[in-house]
Amino acid sequence: MVSRLDVFLTVGLYPGLSCAGIVKKIGRAQTSYNAAYNLLLELKAGGLVVKKKETFTVSKTKKARTLLSLVYFCFKNGIDYNKVVSVKSAGFIKMGLEKGQINGLPFDAKTVRRIVGPLSRNGFAIVESRKPFSCKIVPSQFTQLLAEYFFGKTKVKCPSLVDCLDEGFVNSKLEKQFSLYKSLEKEKLAFDEIGFIHVSLSLEGNTLTLSETERIIRQNIAPASKPFKDAQQVLDYKKALDGFIFSGSATTQESILEFHRTAMNSLATGAGQFRTENVRIKGNPGFKTADWKELPWLLKDFFKNANVKEKKKAAQIVERAAFLHNEFQRIHPFIDGNSRTARAIFLKALTQNNFPLIKIPIGFSDQYMKLTKLSEKRDDKKFALLMKQMALENLKHLIKKLECEF
Repeated sequence: MVSRLDVFLTVGLYPGLSCAGIVKKIGRAQTSYNAAYNLLLELKAGGLVVKKKETFTVSKTKKARTLLSLVYFCFKNGIDYNKVVSVKSAGFIKMGLEKGQINGLPFDAKTVRRIVGPLSRNGFAIVESRKPFSCKIVPSQFTQLLAEYFFGKTKVKCPSLVDCLDEGFVNSKLEKQFSLYKSLEKEKLAFDEIGFIHVSLSLEGNTLTLSETERIIRQNIAPASKPFKDAQQVLDYKKALDGFIFSGSATTQESILEFHRTAMNSLATGAGQFRTENVRIKGNPGFKTADWKELPWLLKDFFKNANVKEKKKAAQIVERAAFLHNEFQRIHPFIDGNSRTARAIFLKALTQNNFPLIKIPIGFSDQYMKLTKLSEKRDDKKFALLMKQMALENLKHLIKKLECEF
């Protein structure tokens, strides 16, 4: 059955349609004209849409624009907005942001499960214990905006997630989950490459939704309404990842240049070439990158250390992979494409040490950006802790999937 938010999003995506046009966009099998029209009248009464003659558009009020941004964010990233953009979810999120930790069930168990499921899967909630229940909300623009849309100003107790993580606890959980993963593993599950590509490129400004990204990878069909370069970036990045991550080759200067040449194929100049000038991060002049004249010996040391394979604990494996990511991003050897290359290097370093391939959950993206190219001061320790928590979340969901399959 079509929901109020389904209709609202359709009006936002296709302004100026009549009710019949909205029903057609949603799909007649999902709704009826009368049901959609009643929902449109409800949205109009709430000041969220405007009716002009027989057509509808989203209101220009702050309330309407905020709701549309919340719903569209979910739509873009494959999140069930009907479950997440709700009073109950927002109340749960507000509690977690303000307290820093939710201990004990704030609602009945069934309601909490319904709320936590999509939040946890997308990296907005970290469930540390189920019995007794203990959970953290990952601070982000989305979670704060959602809480404030329904409940007004929300004071976030711990804006930086890593400042509220117990490293010893994270390390211990990571070791246990890594051991469990290895004991359960039969054949490695398929890497969620589409999810990784979508989030990785979204961090660089790519406008494609998760479903559009999937469609272009699986069917080679680009969305007509989006820039062609965004679709091309997806295909180029997938080809580069397949050639680098899944080839079994080492992380060498040659393999990185080939990765970059493929991934950044759309660049007018500079694809597969180290820079010969100094650069700055757009919007963050405090981010210090290496002088281009220092690149030869900095990269020589980097590649020398990139392929060390030792028997280490899970936490040490992720720490080392995070260091390589940070080091490469700070060296910044290319004119463009350094961050997406650094993320590929991070994945490669994990897989070289028997870790599964993982992705950055969309809920972690703000925290990730604050410790990478939006940071002014390099902090390897905090970045490693964030990436360990991210790896732990990936392992928990992967193990759950493995246990269901076997």
